[in-house]
Amino acid sequence: MKAYGVVLIGCGSMGATHLDTLHAHPRVRLVGVVDLMAEKANRFADRYEAESWGTDYRCYLTRSDVDIVIIATYPSSHLVLTRECLAAGKHVLCEKPMAGSLQEAAEMVRLGSSSRSKLLIGHILRHNTTYQFVRDLIHSGAIGGPIVMRMSQIKNPAATWNSHLALLHEVSPIVDCGVHYVDVMRWFTGAEVLSVSGFGQRLDPDIPVGSYNYGMISLKLSDGSVGFYEAGWGHTMATDNLKEFVGPLGRIRITYQSHRATPELGNLVEVHYSDGRTEEINIPFEAKPTDLQFDYLLRMIEEQLDPKPMLRDFYRALEVTILGDRAIHEEKPIHCLDRLPEIVNF
Repeated sequence: MKAYGVVLIGCGSMGATHLDTLHAHPRVRLVGVVDLMAEKANRFADRYEAESWGTDYRCYLTRSDVDIVIIATYPSSHLVLTRECLAAGKHVLCEKPMAGSLQEAAEMVRLGSSSRSKLLIGHILRHNTTYQFVRDLIHSGAIGGPIVMRMSQIKNPAATWNSHLALLHEVSPIVDCGVHYVDVMRWFTGAEVLSVSGFGQRLDPDIPVGSYNYGMISLKLSDGSVGFYEAGWGHTMATDNLKEFVGPLGRIRITYQSHRATPELGNLVEVHYSDGRTEEINIPFEAKPTDLQFDYLLRMIEEQLDPKPMLRDFYRALEVTILGDRAIHEEKPIHCLDRLPEIVNF
């Protein structure tokens, strides 16, 4: 089977996560790693046994032995990098959020929809077997409907505080990971987001003025379901990873492997039914979502899978979180369907 030449742009934490997958993948030849900081690129090349490293990605775009580029940089650079990579005939896996603005995200969708090369956005939960299992449970009617979705992603990032501060100059905590969970709400229910409201708080003097490091958005969906997403990065916050889905017939909770007493078992899905029955389902975590995501990109390439449905969904998730961020700053709910005709015609 074909081995693919891969280049990574962006030697940060997500870059390392991708390289953990690529380094061991039997169908990958790691041609190079790129970062604006030469020392970082050099270190990553040594650590992951890349063939080369550099500070300028452009030299790799002219190479015939490079098939795939993984973009793990800040959102403001995603459109420029993606445009150049697709124009050079390279397939692209670009980290979320899709872009730094809705206008740029719309252009990303147009590029990915019309290019002969494939574009996949790193919405990793779509490739997570635990979330796929829970989605199937909800779609089977296990807990009835409409449902309440309760999701929290709180971090105490002492070791990575400077990188989180740098990211706050680009994107709020609500937008950064909120795109995952807004997408999950739409994916699990098959419903559209009608409105979003929210609030935020600046809890640290280092936080840029006019921004916040804690926020919560609440969503109303077209099937009657509701949900909230809570996000925060701060020294005084306790880490929390609540993922719970509640319906008239029961509730489902996901506990990540890292939060279990016996993490080697994998993720835990607990189902508590309204009649008193309880199920505990262990979901093995042998294949990491990044592995499965990269394998899906290979399927897109080899089976000519259409990228447009996912690109539209991921655009919509970004749009809702950006509107949620706006609702926080304007301190008022915002209707989300007014813009829908703009995105369905890509």
